[in-house]
Amino acid sequence: MIVMKFGGTSVSDSNAITNVINIVRKNTARKIVVVSAIAKATNILEQAAHLSANGRATEAKKIIEGLVSRHYTIINTLIKNDELKAEATEKVINYHLKLEELITGLAVIKELTLRTLDAFRVFGELLSSLVIYYAMKDRDMNVVLADSRNIIKTDNEYSRAYPDMEITLNNIDTHILPLLKKGKTVLTQGFIASTNEGIPTTMGRESSDFTAAIYGASIGADEIQIWTDVDGVLTADPGMIKKAKKLSEISFLEMEELSNFGAKVLHKNSIRPAFHKNIPLRVLNSKNTASAGTVIHKRLNFPRTIKSITYKRNIMVLRLKPKEGINQYIFWEMLLNILGKHKPQIDILVSSNNAIIIVIAENNYTKIHYDDLRNEFEEISDYDLVKDKALLTLVGADLYSVNNIEQRIFRSNPKLKAESIIFGYNPHSFTLLIDQKELKSVLQKLHKEFFEKQDGTMNLFHKAK
Repeated sequence: MIVMKFGGTSVSDSNAITNVINIVRKNTARKIVVVSAIAKATNILEQAAHLSANGRATEAKKIIEGLVSRHYTIINTLIKNDELKAEATEKVINYHLKLEELITGLAVIKELTLRTLDAFRVFGELLSSLVIYYAMKDRDMNVVLADSRNIIKTDNEYSRAYPDMEITLNNIDTHILPLLKKGKTVLTQGFIASTNEGIPTTMGRESSDFTAAIYGASIGADEIQIWTDVDGVLTADPGMIKKAKKLSEISFLEMEELSNFGAKVLHKNSIRPAFHKNIPLRVLNSKNTASAGTVIHKRLNFPRTIKSITYKRNIMVLRLKPKEGINQYIFWEMLLNILGKHKPQIDILVSSNNAIIIVIAENNYTKIHYDDLRNEFEEISDYDLVKDKALLTLVGADLYSVNNIEQRIFRSNPKLKAESIIFGYNPHSFTLLIDQKELKSVLQKLHKEFFEKQDGTMNLFHKAK
């Protein structure tokens, strides 16, 4: 049994979906197929939500009409059977009507919450999985469409919900495994889920990988395949580094560090379910099926080697110093209470005797909660905020043993001024906090230093398309 996940670029239009269907049909294993929303759909849904909250319902409905129209085009292009085409069209119309109801209601309330954002977002995956399902049925595939909202149950941390694995596992055992045993292909959605009360949730942007890992771990899959638009895990973001190389393999722990510090190829939460069940993950390119991709597993076959360089943009640095008269231990207690209440996703926390630096990425969650966070911090501390920073991280195995790693980093970037260096706690990563405007230049120089000056380990690094 395998799980096959296809991201938004892999299902972007009729041609891409036809390619996905061909990939799925060629694989004879029993399988769960997890799909994302078509390209840009989630962004459009979020934009519609923001427009609605600002009272601009007409504009919101117009961009939703454009999104729905793309799905009608897919239906008309890929589905030849008139009965199936009519069924698919009717269900898309129903989703469209529900979205317009959401827009109308939000335009009246004019208060956008994370829960409401999730109510909009789920329609991306619902629409894409629907048209893909009928396209598969049109090709006589033995497929069943399952709604992940009924299977994956989460807490109520909207926009970054986390699954209740006990309930979710029971649902998969009850509703999904019997279908696989009957030889059916199960098609379902990534990213989306719901609370025990049935309220829609999402598990964080790009979390369809996490969905695939949950299903894979729950059924004891032989492999979890993540199909994307690159040949595998690369030595750097190919959008920044044209000479980025493909890795033939990488360990779970190294991949987790890469994902934690910004690599988009795999969602950070997708590692643990596979790691605990020792199920290999394989990153593959849906547009280059000849590539063997990158396998992610427990083994650490290339120690003392830097595997990749990743980064995070839009980093905020919060500098906190206890207000005069507040005891250090009381300050810590109050600080932890604030963090526990608002739950910002902290990338780095550094402390000294009388000051704390908190490094977080600016995203939809922090934008909505930032004012509350700032107001409470200002009550207990002298508070300073610095924006437009970036985190740049080298990831590998046993970096303590890489010869002259610090010297090589700064020798290749002689003018680099790193505000913070995080190295020592984790042997798999070396992180620099730098000005965002310097990011591309520093990244290019580091990639040249560690990956382009020599051939490297030929069994590990390969040319990528």
